[in-house]
Amino acid sequence: MARSEIAATPCSAPVEKTRWISPRRRSALLLIAAFWIFTFGMLSIRAALVSDLPFNVIGPRRLVTAAFGTILCLVMVRLLDRLRTRSFVVWVVCGMAGAIAMAFALTSFATLMNRVIAPLPGIGPLSIADMAQWVLIWLGYCLAWTGTYLALIYHWQVQDQRQHMSRMTSLAQEAQIAALRYQVNPHFLFNTLNSISSLVLDHRNADAEVMLLNLSAFVRSTFDGDPQRLIPLHEEIELQRFYLGIEQVRFSERLRVIVDIPDAVADTLVPALILQPLVENALRHGVEQSEALTSIAIRAMQCGGNVQIVIEDDGVALASRTDGTGVGLRNVRDRLAVHFGDRATLATSVRPQGGFCSEIRLPIAMGA
Repeated sequence: MARSEIAATPCSAPVEKTRWISPRRRSALLLIAAFWIFTFGMLSIRAALVSDLPFNVIGPRRLVTAAFGTILCLVMVRLLDRLRTRSFVVWVVCGMAGAIAMAFALTSFATLMNRVIAPLPGIGPLSIADMAQWVLIWLGYCLAWTGTYLALIYHWQVQDQRQHMSRMTSLAQEAQIAALRYQVNPHFLFNTLNSISSLVLDHRNADAEVMLLNLSAFVRSTFDGDPQRLIPLHEEIELQRFYLGIEQVRFSERLRVIVDIPDAVADTLVPALILQPLVENALRHGVEQSEALTSIAIRAMQCGGNVQIVIEDDGVALASRTDGTGVGLRNVRDRLAVHFGDRATLATSVRPQGGFCSEIRLPIAMGA
């Protein structure tokens, strides 16, 4: 039998571990690699335009500088990752401070390598003006990388917040569905036990025993299930047949049940026991209030992309049934709204010839 269930969202999702193989670590490494490939290319082009030294002399030194810069970027990644829970202003201040520190570190490293450890031929001492120029050049590159990585961190934080809000919304929705679903239970049990009490008072003990057994089976098959589940319409109809069978013991020949569910809509998904309050409403206000034979009809039909489910009775028309604001009707509206939003509606009306009609419209969604 096909069934579709809404899986409960865990209260807390596993926190992403800081690992080099994680998607976010991979993104950080790719950003660093792309940055230093770009920087190496730009500096090599600059050297070719302003320097007389061959590439085989300048190139290896640029690669060593890029390796040192990569280490600095990894350190910055580590430091900025620790600031993810801080405010955006703190990110910017620390990012700028880190970029300035990286610019000075890279300038000092390149100066030490090219003029002290392995001096380049024909290169004299570095002036303060030249050093300041290199600090500004490196600062531009480092600010570009830091800004890009801060934007990436901000993007990840927004993603995390959206996922968290989505989980919280899902949990709140599931809690609301469960609360509305369980609201039906005491109301239904009270009415059924009241019926059994009436049978006992009328000395119809055999009928009361049958009703108790049927009630036990009905409770076991419905209330033990997931309150958030959606079930095929034909299963919901079978539950209502079971329930009406229980009530038929009480009302004997005064109740007639008509069910008309075409195969085309039999598998559309509905909230479990969504028809229960409507059937109870027809029994309490239609069958109980009339001594004559009363019919309760459950019909469904397809209307475009929607399914229309109608529950109506031909009992007496009471003024109290015209407003459609009872607890049971309000419960049905709330559950439809939680599951389907404004795509599902419940309309009620008093039939001109007597009786009451409840009409549910909801979008067609078939079970697997």
